[in-house]
This record gives sequence, C-alpha cells and structure tokens, in this order.
Amino acid sequence: VFMRGRGEPLANYRNVLAAIRRMNTELGIGARKITVSTVGVVPNIKKLMSEDLQVRLALSLHCATDEERTALLPANRRYGGLDELMITIREYIRVKKSRVTFEWALIEGQNDSKEVARSLGRLLQRHGIRPDMSHVNLIPLNPTGGFGGGPSGRANVQRFVDVLEKEFGISATPRMRRGIDINAGCGQLQASVKKKEDALQKMMILPETGNLPSVGVYEDDEGEVYDEGSVQELSHGSVVDFAIEDGFINLDDGEDEFNDPTFEDDFELAEADRLVALVKGSTLQQPFSPSEIKSSKYSECVPSDLSPEHKTKSTTITDEDALRKAKRRRKKLLKQLQAIEKLKGMEAAGKVLNGEQLEKVAKEKEWTIELESVEHNLM
Repeated sequence: VFMRGRGEPLANYRNVLAAIRRMNTELGIGARKITVSTVGVVPNIKKLMSEDLQVRLALSLHCATDEERTALLPANRRYGGLDELMITIREYIRVKKSRVTFEWALIEGQNDSKEVARSLGRLLQRHGIRPDMSHVNLIPLNPTGGFGGGPSGRANVQRFVDVLEKEFGISATPRMRRGIDINAGCGQLQASVKKKEDALQKMMILPETGNLPSVGVYEDDEGEVYDEGSVQELSHGSVVDFAIEDGFINLDDGEDEFNDPTFEDDFELAEADRLVALVKGSTLQQPFSPSEIKSSKYSECVPSDLSPEHKTKSTTITDEDALRKAKRRRKKLLKQLQAIEKLKGMEAAGKVLNGEQLEKVAKEKEWTIELESVEHNLM
C-alpha cells in the first residue's frame, strides 16, 4: 500500500496513522508492505519514527540543492532545509532498519544530467546515508497543461541510473509511467480539471474592449463558402440587419414533412399529455367526457359508442417515433374531415363542387375508419 496523493500524508498524521493501524490489524497487511510518501515534514517524520510500526518511507526529493528544492517545494525551507531533512532520514533508517526511497521526477534538460545525478549521490554520501539502505525511484515527468517541462528521454534516464549505481553504489529504478494515454497519470487529473475550469471561466468573462466575439457561418452543409468580410462585428445590444434568402422553407407548410409541436386547443393538449403518460406506463383520466367530445368540433370524427372503458386502455404504440407519426396522421385526418364537412355545407348551399373536391368528399368514409383505427392505437 502506497499512501500518497494530492495532499501531504504526514500533514494529516492522525488519520493516516489510524488508517495504517487498521490495515495492519484488521486487514492483515504487514507494516513493511505499507509506504508513506512525504515532501519532508520533519517533525512528523520524527514522530513516525517513534511509533511501533515498521512502515516504509518515501521522500519526494526531486532536487539536490536547497535553492532549487525551495523554489519547487516551499516546505523545504519551513522544515529546516535539506541538511535537517537528510539528518532526520538517516536517523529514521537507523531506528527502523528500513530502506528509504527517494522520489525523483526527471524533467528533460533540467534535472536529468550526469552532473545532477552526481549532486544527488554526493548529497546522500555527505549525510552518511548508507547506499544499501537507500533507493532512488526515477519518474519521467508526466506531461501536463500547466507546466512546460517534458519527460526525460530514455538515454538521459539510463545515464542518470548509471551514475548513481556505478559511481555511488546507489540502486535506482526508472518507474514505468501508467495512465498517461488517458490523462490519468500523476498530476494529470488535476491539470485536466483545471484546464476545463479555466476554459469555462474565460467563457464567462467579456473581453476588455466590451465587445462580443465576431459570430458568423463560413460554410454550410452544401459546401457553399460565404465571404468572411460579410461577418459583422457585434457588440452587446447591436441591431443587426438581415434578409430572408430565396428558397427559404416555410415551416407552416407541409404537414407531413415537419412535426409542429403546437396544439390548437385544450383538448389536443390534454390528449397529448394523456398519450405520453400511457406510453410511460401510467394512465391519466380522459381529459373530456364523451358528451363534451360530442359537442366539440371533433364530434363528427369520434365514434358514437365512445364509453368509459376507453379511459383505461393501454396504447399499442410503444415506440416514440411511431407515436409521433400516429399523432401527426391523426391531426391531418381530423383536418381533412373538417374540410369535407365544409365542402358538404357548400354543396348544400348550392355551390357546384369541382372534380378534386368531389374526390375528397368521396374519401370521407375511408378516412373516418382510418381515424378510428389511429385513435384506438393511441388510447
């Protein structure tokens, strides 16, 4: 078990120690199988040293001089610098008789040279840290959006290892980076979240000029390219001239091609709500009584034997697309039957109908039967 994360484990000493004890006693995980990572909280390293647990320690070192490490980790100065930290690490090794791991993130061209490797070796050597009780864990830097540095190349990593092992007798292992292909490597999750937060913040702030960004469409679905110069510079509250192009589509025409979501009256609105509820598996009360329906404009189109049991019939249409098509067809049939009633009224008033009008009137029975079928399926 490796205890590390976005926070500093030894800054949460009480809870970390309680977790270690529970893993050791309740889960049966040996203390030497548990490693605590730290940037170097010296007082709590000393406190951990006095505990009756043989946990291992991993130190996030990354730099071999106080100047460089303080610039990277301000906590370095707070806890007495590298000298105080190395003395404490040496004492931890002596008391616990346990090897300490030194974490080193390799950054291309910054801390991956042979000279830097020798500085690290001399640091451990100067403070009397035994080579056989130390191990350097080399971690090529994971790429993140908030830092310009990149990971060291394979050749530089190998040279770094060779210096530590051959010149100082300190074992070193390059660590395999995992999860970087999905931005799940060390440091990448936070960087990914911060990038999204920064992008959202930029969207919420207007430019200092007070003007909104230019908005325009440069290419349509047909591949026609528009002149970029025709895009107007917009500001908040601008009035923009526009014209309707030839060949526009009027959505009020073509009932079969477009789904008009508006409803003509309360009857249609309530009926639509009931049908949606039926599809979802529940039943609403029929919005109007048979007598109300018979007195409405749909009286000629509704079966005369409409009875209360229709209220509880479940629809045979369960597909949403089929339901929409059935509703559109029902609406068109109702309009056609209304038109037939008007034509019959005109004929009764003495007007002579033409061939097309007579053909429509002749379809009254056929459309009435179809309407009954559609309405039955929608109930």
